[in-house]
Amino acid sequence: MALRLKKSAFFKTIKFKLSALFCLLTIALSILASVTFYDHKKDFLFNQLKENAGTLSKNLAINAGAALLASDEMLLSVLVFTELKNPDVLSAAILDHEGKALIHSDIKKIGDAVLPGNTVQERPDIPEENQLKEIKPIVVNGKKIGTALLTMDFSPVFEKAYKLKINLFTATLMFIGLGCYLIIHIIGNMLEPLGVLSQAAVRIGHGDLSVRIHESGGEEIRKLGNVFNQMAEDLDHANQSAEEGYLQSVMALSAAVEASDPYTRGHCDRVAYYSEQIALKMGMDKASVKPLVLAGQLHDLGKIGVDKEILCKPGRLNSDEFDHIARHPMIAWQILEPVRFLAKERDIIIVHHERFDGKGYPNGLNGNQICREGKILAVADCYDAMTSNRPYRRYMDENKALGIIKEEKGKQFDPDIVDAFLEAHPFFENRESLDTRLEISSRGRVWLYDETFSETSQNKKIAVLH
Repeated sequence: MALRLKKSAFFKTIKFKLSALFCLLTIALSILASVTFYDHKKDFLFNQLKENAGTLSKNLAINAGAALLASDEMLLSVLVFTELKNPDVLSAAILDHEGKALIHSDIKKIGDAVLPGNTVQERPDIPEENQLKEIKPIVVNGKKIGTALLTMDFSPVFEKAYKLKINLFTATLMFIGLGCYLIIHIIGNMLEPLGVLSQAAVRIGHGDLSVRIHESGGEEIRKLGNVFNQMAEDLDHANQSAEEGYLQSVMALSAAVEASDPYTRGHCDRVAYYSEQIALKMGMDKASVKPLVLAGQLHDLGKIGVDKEILCKPGRLNSDEFDHIARHPMIAWQILEPVRFLAKERDIIIVHHERFDGKGYPNGLNGNQICREGKILAVADCYDAMTSNRPYRRYMDENKALGIIKEEKGKQFDPDIVDAFLEAHPFFENRESLDTRLEISSRGRVWLYDETFSETSQNKKIAVLH
């Protein structure tokens, strides 16, 4: 199997690729410009030194002509040592026609053959050991009578070239850094709208159909934003219709379960009501209460997969029958599993028969392993079951039911939930009026849907393009 290195997501973006391309171009052009400028400046410094050497040697040759004819060694010495006042001149000399030094700034070389014979003529520069030798013939009346020789020092030129190289390197680095920063910033601003669109598309892909784009920027971006918003809105409406249809189907299944058992009619509606009252007493916000209320409406949905004879059996259940009916939370969870928007409700329903002490079903969870909403639903479900007629017994007296709930505090039920239930109980709506109201308001099971999924309840997040 061939292995491929996984690149970070950033290195796959258009922003990175364009920024890298333009930064590389900036670096290449900056280096090319710096090298070209350096070469030009270095040549200029060398040419300047050569021109200076040529001028000095020419002047020395002109001034030394008369003194050489007159064999005035004193004047020749003055001319030679005057040249040394220039800091770039290493040495100066006046040579005879044989190339011997008549006068030399280095006294030890006077009389020596500084140039080979027959070379006393103007010729190209001779650089050796960081030195430039400039040779000019001394001509009087058209006749060459000697040679003026100057040796110039290249070191100052090298020093200036080195300093120039350092300064250019520093300036080039600064320019490249600034240029790359501006390139990344400009390209980032140009591509930001595409980034926002990409993020919004990802959020829609993850199911957040409330995202919208604020149309700004260029004409193309505005058009694209309008198309995107229309698409998101259409998807949102289609999704809401699908959710409504699925929820109505689930509600119908739940109603069918209740219709098959006359003893439990209205049970789910009452459990939803009691759960809501307990949750509000505990200070839960409305956003947390809504999934709990809907879970109360659907908590017995799984009983559609329970044998009706067992469900309506008037006597005590044996172990096999109990195991059969204990499957209903898991059945409800499986029915709701494909529906992403009911995920929270599904997780509440599956734990509503778990016990605080860990002896419940289907998974034997305990304590904080059970979500708070599930523990609330468990108390509400048990209370309504005890105060309602069942095939195997007549409904309990209120006081007896409350006593059992108190006894199960810390065992079957979470103590905090029991305390909240006991505080809320005196304010529960009268059972008869509650049944009458719920029979009307729950017709078709649409009352909860309208409240839970109303337009005002959705907090739509807006992604803004700048």
